[in-house]
Amino acid sequence: MLGGQSAGKSSVLESIIGLDCLPRGDGVVTRRPLELRLNHTPGTQPWGKFEEVPNKKFTDFNEVKQTIDFLTDKVCGKSKNIIDKPIVLSIYSETCPDLTLVDLPGITRIPMSGSD
Repeated sequence: MLGGQSAGKSSVLESIIGLDCLPRGDGVVTRRPLELRLNHTPGTQPWGKFEEVPNKKFTDFNEVKQTIDFLTDKVCGKSKNIIDKPIVLSIYSETCPDLTLVDLPGITRIPMSGSD
């Protein structure tokens, strides 16, 4: 999904997923592309899995948000850098369709203060 900074791209994705699972905040929150691999799985509790965190199944979606923030800071640093290396998150839930989506950082027209 592509659009301006703070335009609501992540909120639209959450509506498609049917789960509150993406970080929110002021300014640039999405600083790495987030590839969401949605898998419709009827009759199961929702869970997620990150490619960068092997051997862990996430059932707490607040922890999913925290992990997205951690993986972003791990690659981008604490400044407002935007890096093109994606985070890949697979979500298994009866609330989502079988679909792959990519949440991209917002388009900015002027450099962000504090970024490199």
